[in-house]
Amino acid sequence: MRYANEASMQILTLAALALFGAFPVEASPDVQIVELRETIAQIVDVKSQVSAERSGWETRKAEMNELLGLHRRELELLNEELEKSGTSTGDYDARKTEAEQEIAKLKAARRTAGEAVARNRERALALAAMFPKPLAKEAEVERLALEGWKPGDEPRDGLQAILGLVTKAEQFNRRVNRASEVRDGREVEVLYLGLARAYYADRSGNAGIGVPAEGGWKWEGRPELAGEIVKAFDELDRKRPPELVELPVKIQD
Repeated sequence: MRYANEASMQILTLAALALFGAFPVEASPDVQIVELRETIAQIVDVKSQVSAERSGWETRKAEMNELLGLHRRELELLNEELEKSGTSTGDYDARKTEAEQEIAKLKAARRTAGEAVARNRERALALAAMFPKPLAKEAEVERLALEGWKPGDEPRDGLQAILGLVTKAEQFNRRVNRASEVRDGREVEVLYLGLARAYYADRSGNAGIGVPAEGGWKWEGRPELAGEIVKAFDELDRKRPPELVELPVKIQD
């Protein structure tokens, strides 16, 4: 078919060349000759377009045949796997039962974890409300995550938030922490002895102590402690030799 089309195009092309050559350039062909030339040119264009479309269709047809072959092979492999599974029904049933039991265990564990988070969520948030400002800033991401968690949500997210709060509180409680805060309208330095007690002071005699309480720490002005607290800061900054510092500590049960 392709060669027949090419032969037809060649014949039309030769006819057109012969017709064009039959008249000199200087001559003025009549209207019929001009129309005949235009008609032959249009036929040649149409034949060219048909040939190009047929060539493109042949290419797409070959690609489609390749895809169909791949699909047939996939179906053959699938049938082979189905036949194999049919010959070992007993093993399949055993594996199915085992998988169902494992899924049931996972669901039970997830339910238990969700109940544990729901049971401890309010307590953890109440503890977080007692964090001093430096620790509250460190644990802000975990606190917000726990505040946004509700029963039915993924238990893992709630557990991670609670464990994050506890871990950061434990780390803070093991250290001596320093921070700059505003007390009595002045910026002071604060020395936290873990989560048990804090002392604050500035260089102008402003000083006091802080203790944890519900809803946040409770602060009390104690200007008579300014000297000892400033001494503690100087020793931490290595501005003076280390020596004992006397600060009030009340141990509570």
